[in-house]
Amino acid sequence: MSDHNHTLPFLNKVVWITGASSGIGEGLSYQLDQLGAHLILSARDVDGLNLVNKQLPKNPGSAKVLPLDLEDLAQLPQKTDIAWAFFGHIDYFISNAGLAIRDFALTTELRIDQKIMNINYFGSTVITKRLLPHFIEQGHGHIVVMSSLSGKYGVPRLAAYAASKHALHGFFECLRSETVEQGILITIIVPGMIKTAITAHAITGTGGNVGRIDKTFETAYPVDKAAKKIIKAILKEKEEASVGGLELFTLWLNRVSPWLLRRFIRNHPIKKLRQLKARFFGK
Repeated sequence: MSDHNHTLPFLNKVVWITGASSGIGEGLSYQLDQLGAHLILSARDVDGLNLVNKQLPKNPGSAKVLPLDLEDLAQLPQKTDIAWAFFGHIDYFISNAGLAIRDFALTTELRIDQKIMNINYFGSTVITKRLLPHFIEQGHGHIVVMSSLSGKYGVPRLAAYAASKHALHGFFECLRSETVEQGILITIIVPGMIKTAITAHAITGTGGNVGRIDKTFETAYPVDKAAKKIIKAILKEKEEASVGGLELFTLWLNRVSPWLLRRFIRNHPIKKLRQLKARFFGK
């Protein structure tokens, strides 16, 4: 590998990112642009996508903008075909878009459970299944799936969200074992609390907007640092990587003592994490 390729590891690689209009997807877009990638940016927010495209630090305005709604499963195969046609191939598919919910399982309407599952799980799998024959034919393809701590264990008021993230783990871990001999790489990213507006964009069990950022996320792990760690995990071809702050200790606790973790999260787990952060870091 030349020095130029070493400093630009994504040079001329095509990367399709969903949820690219804000948060982690936006952060990844900026950093991958600097690393030489050709970008395809997708989300529902067209204005947000166009703004991110204009703000690309190295090649402003160079990305292909492809608006899509992951909940509209029927149009995703066609959208995938359009994405592929932009450059005639795709090297990386970063399935980042998602929708959070803040409500109890008992008061969450079934249509909302289905909405969350469609956006967070089925949307990703529909696109993946459309891409796979192309990836197999070209002999390579790297799928990056954005999960969550909720994909590892459940906490109160996140049942629908956790179900969708657990489903992602099940599907893509099985898919990895099925396609490993065909040059397909799959990286599952497990973010903790990242400083994004995910909680403000979350919905309630009846479909209303939460509309406010949880205090814990106001001082959470910075998006740019999270994006750097995610890109590092992708380049190292890791099967799974966690990104975040102090809250990642819960993954260790879940391995060591699931019983203790369950008791920790039963009563105000976010509040407890905030107290721990204040105790150890003074904020």
